[in-house]
Amino acid sequence: MLKGQDIICISSADWDAPLWTNKQHLMSRLAESNRVLYVESVGLRRPTLAQSDRERIVRRVRHFAEGPRKVPGKNLYVLSPLVIPFYQSRAMRRINGALLLSEVRRTAKRLQMDQPILWSYIPNAYALMHHLHEKLTVYHCVDDLGSIAGIPSQAVKQMEQKFLTAADAVITTSQALFEARKDANPNTYLFTNVADAEHFGKALRPDIPLASAMKHLPRPVAGYVGALDAYKVNFCFLADVAKSLPEWTFVLVGPIGQGQPSTDLGELKALPNVHLLGWVDYRDIPSYLKGFDVALIPHHLSNYTTSSFPMKLYEYLAAGLPVVSTPLPAIADVDFVTFADTPQTFARAIVAAREENSADQIQTRVVEAKQHTWEDRLRSFDEVLERVYLEKLQASAPPRH
Repeated sequence: MLKGQDIICISSADWDAPLWTNKQHLMSRLAESNRVLYVESVGLRRPTLAQSDRERIVRRVRHFAEGPRKVPGKNLYVLSPLVIPFYQSRAMRRINGALLLSEVRRTAKRLQMDQPILWSYIPNAYALMHHLHEKLTVYHCVDDLGSIAGIPSQAVKQMEQKFLTAADAVITTSQALFEARKDANPNTYLFTNVADAEHFGKALRPDIPLASAMKHLPRPVAGYVGALDAYKVNFCFLADVAKSLPEWTFVLVGPIGQGQPSTDLGELKALPNVHLLGWVDYRDIPSYLKGFDVALIPHHLSNYTTSSFPMKLYEYLAAGLPVVSTPLPAIADVDFVTFADTPQTFARAIVAAREENSADQIQTRVVEAKQHTWEDRLRSFDEVLERVYLEKLQASAPPRH
């Protein structure tokens, strides 16, 4: 099913965002055997006056003026639509739907995309259904969007309810997302996030050098890689952990406040054993993980995080690292993770994870990560969508007399 197709992806992330998410990873791989139109985020969160938001608006206007652009070396095109980033009223949602449809339909016609698969990460794609001659519509639900700070939750829920019932297939990435949506659509499936095990496994290779930014940091090191946003990472919790382990170095790798410009890391910055290393190119992350002794997932326990399956889990395991996390329900059944819900128990878990880290355990984590790769996930998607498509054809076929 997922070969030789035209795919129109309505994403919740920009293609060149500082941190790639499952959207870019999946569509990049699908573009190896399909043609993909990647439609960048339509801005569910109302923009603020923060510099990052202002820069993003300028960049979006420039990309919109340039028109769809082809990604070098890939059978993938990126469209940067212009919509009005306000969704509270039904009238505004209709206007934005019409704007999005106009831009996507015009680009699809220009690219001669005939009977595409409509694959969306946001419920806004409901406005596109039945207007693109799509052969299949997929809602890939990877987050509880309505619980993200700054997003109009009621508007998102109303749009999602329509899209859930209308989509041909719904793919969820956590048990919580699956349970909350399965009754709205009988073709709802659970497939957790995965990792590029080969890429992150480079952290264990002797020929991959340690990142220069890590070379002079005292060991042991507890590290986190990912978006540093206050709605996701519990920075106060992490500060208390770092204070209780002054002999440890804490490293945070990732952009600050990209999803929540009001994010404040002042307390962490003031600690002498905490180092904020900023954004790092995806290709270079293994060289940073190489310097970690323990990997961290210090997320809040909120409606958003308890519904999310962090991609970084299998990335950490692929690098052979022991993982200490707050008790996130989505990964509660995954082995090789130590859970702790207070700064004190979290700190003790970090120390124990390093002390108990044997060569056999490292290898076991790597083997586990290799069971959860993008290649495996693509095969699963292919099988499911093939079945759904055949069922759709049979249901629409005229009755035999």
